[in-house]
Amino acid sequence: SSVAVSGLAHCESYSPKEENQKTTHPLAIPNHDVHIRVRVGRFRNDQQAVINGGRIRAIDGELQTTNTIKELFDKSDSTLFVSRQPGQFTIGIGEKQKVVTGDIHIHARSDIGRSDFDIVAHVPIEQYLPGVLAGELYAHWHPDTFAAQAVAARSYAIVQHLNRLKSSHFDVTDGPSSQMFLGDVSLEVAHNATKETEGVILAWDSTVVPAYYSACCGGRAASALDAISGSSQHEILPLKGRTGSDVCAHLDVASWRATRSSRLFRKRLNASAKQLKLPELESIRSVRSIEPCEHNKHGRPTKLIIKDRRRNGFVVHAKDFVSAANASVSSLPLPRDPVWSSTLSCSKSGNDLTFEGRGLGHGVGLCQYGAQELAGMNKSWEDILHWYYPKASIQAI
Repeated sequence: SSVAVSGLAHCESYSPKEENQKTTHPLAIPNHDVHIRVRVGRFRNDQQAVINGGRIRAIDGELQTTNTIKELFDKSDSTLFVSRQPGQFTIGIGEKQKVVTGDIHIHARSDIGRSDFDIVAHVPIEQYLPGVLAGELYAHWHPDTFAAQAVAARSYAIVQHLNRLKSSHFDVTDGPSSQMFLGDVSLEVAHNATKETEGVILAWDSTVVPAYYSACCGGRAASALDAISGSSQHEILPLKGRTGSDVCAHLDVASWRATRSSRLFRKRLNASAKQLKLPELESIRSVRSIEPCEHNKHGRPTKLIIKDRRRNGFVVHAKDFVSAANASVSSLPLPRDPVWSSTLSCSKSGNDLTFEGRGLGHGVGLCQYGAQELAGMNKSWEDILHWYYPKASIQAI
């Protein structure tokens, strides 16, 4: 859940100030207001967008609009339109609409295709968050769950902004590959949680914590190094997982079951080998069973072994296996049942594979169902954050 725009300026001469800038940590806590650049529209293969009733499309790499759009946007060049002033925009994508208040940038994406473009909203972070909370949590959940989620989502979005500011025209998308963003919302508990935690982030050693979260950890924590990537930004205590079983472990939602055709599943693994750069999956010709073969210190699988009918074993990182199992392959139908997490085992019966697993998502950081359980036990949002991000400090920007 993701275009080069510019690079770091070249320094012609030395000065102490420039040396300080070079050594500043990329995730240093910002001392200014942050506007999140969220991609709210992704238009490909000659799709058209509707903004406040006006139509826009890309033809041969150039943006073409109706007069209504021309009244609202300045044309920086043929590949970039920018709204003349912040305002409320209704953006139509097919039959769906999203209302967003902010600055709107429309980027032609000739690097992808001559008829492709993105719509990116630049939204002040405190204005952005209610739309995230409304998309990530059930409306009836506890206010402290919302407040804990607000701090995590704010921290995550700021990290994405700091990491991508020099390399991309957007920080986050509005779907599950980043964090859900519904645009302008009226959900009172979401606005209250944003206001109560205004400017509050999770910090570690004067940097912002990449505060990942998932729906349900299934009781066992993952580390960001294992479940997200080997980035040095993940080598911090708050992202190594809390110790002990989580309060979500007894919930019905913590367990799942999936059934897949063995033949189609093997084909999906083979097809995703090049797509995901996992050559170990290309030579698999049958699947008999899948079991964990390596765990982290919390008991969550980090590697899985796939055994074929001859009992040959193929070892794969757990996060890569989940990506391959759910990969979209043009020659195959979409998976019937998702593989929800890496905490799983699988056996073959007849022509089918039966998966049994625990947890929904990668299991790093805040567990949303667990946070709701803790809030129901009268734990404050600060207590919830200290549980899921050990040793992190709670600070205001």
